[in-house]
This record gives sequence, structure tokens and C-alpha cells, in this order.
Amino acid sequence: MKIYFISGLGANRKAFDGLVIPQDFEPVFLDWKRPEQNESLEHYTYRMAEKITPNEQFHLVGLSFGGILAQEMNAFLNPEKTILISTIRSRTEMPKYMKLSSKTAIHKAIPMRFFTSDKALSYSFFRNLYDPRMPKLNAYFTEKDPYYLSWSINKIVNWTPKQSDIHNLHRMHGDKDIVFPVNFIKNADIVKNGTHVMIIQKAKAVNNLFHKYLTE
Repeated sequence: MKIYFISGLGANRKAFDGLVIPQDFEPVFLDWKRPEQNESLEHYTYRMAEKITPNEQFHLVGLSFGGILAQEMNAFLNPEKTILISTIRSRTEMPKYMKLSSKTAIHKAIPMRFFTSDKALSYSFFRNLYDPRMPKLNAYFTEKDPYYLSWSINKIVNWTPKQSDIHNLHRMHGDKDIVFPVNFIKNADIVKNGTHVMIIQKAKAVNNLFHKYLTE
């Protein structure tokens, strides 16, 4: 059976390198596409799902922003299982700063070069946002197209899920996640000392839950 993986914002498939995938499963990575001009999230989600064979049984795994897309795909696909890692399920789980940004559009005032440059300021920002003990982030965060990042951030802060009831849903979240703080998260398995990138930082704990979900 195939497992389709969608990584986090700006991250490539290397974010899943720490996952040990059982031999019975074939991993397929859905790499980020550049959004079309003024493209809706719905239309983008359909394009991201083009590699999925819908008439075969499959699982879907979404990390962070990839988890949002995985939930959107459930509106027109029927995965056997959907596994969410370090993401949100609704606007009630969204932190206050994102809700504020949705109302004020303050995120649109952030220069994208701040996120896309390799200068110390950007590097330091990402290290502290995710985990200051992380190794070099450049190996994971390679999707630095300014339009893709600007479009994605706007879609995240304005996201309202279309699919509230998802069949066979499993999710895990870190208790040290500062992107999506755990105090807003409901009905998830909590990984102790897990940050937003616990999939890298706490690979053993994430793998334990991942294998549990696959065998349940």
C-alpha cells in the first residue's frame, strides 16, 4: 500500500527521513508546487493530489501545513488512514497571533526576503522558531520561492477546514510546539518535549506512534 507524504511549509521530503517506513508500504512524496497567481487553496490541493491514485487503497500523512492540505484532500479523496503531525484541525486550535493576522493581514507586511535569505537573521529566526538545538536547517527548508511562501502563509492564517469529520484520523503533537501551541490542541497524542519539528528532533517517539497508527 502506498503512503503519500506532504511536508511542512518550505520543507522538502527530507523532513520525513527519520521515519522508518515498514516494508509493506511504498512511500510517495508530494513535493510542493508553485501556486498559480491568486490560486485558491481548493484548486491548489487538487493539483497537489495529482500523483495520488484514488482507486487504490492508500494512507495520507501531512506535516504542519502539509497536514492542512491532507485534511483538504479528504474532501475529495478517501484515504484508508490520515495521519497528522504538528498541525491544527480547526480555527479553534489556531493560535491568537494567527487569528489576529487573519483579521489585520499583518503577515503580508513581512518582507519575504526575511524568510528566503541565508543570512544570519533568517537562520537565527528559524532556529528559534522550531528548536535552537536543531542542526543546519538549510537541508530541510529548501522551498524559498517568495510567492509560494507568501501565498502559503496567507492560506494558513485564513484557513477554515472544509472537512470536519475525517475517517480513521490519527494525530500527534509536541508539547513544546510554539507554532501551534499544545494548549489549543484537542484529541491528539502528545509527544513529550516535542517541538514543531519533533519529526526530526524526536524521531523515536514519532516513529512509535506512526507504527501504532499503521497497525491499528
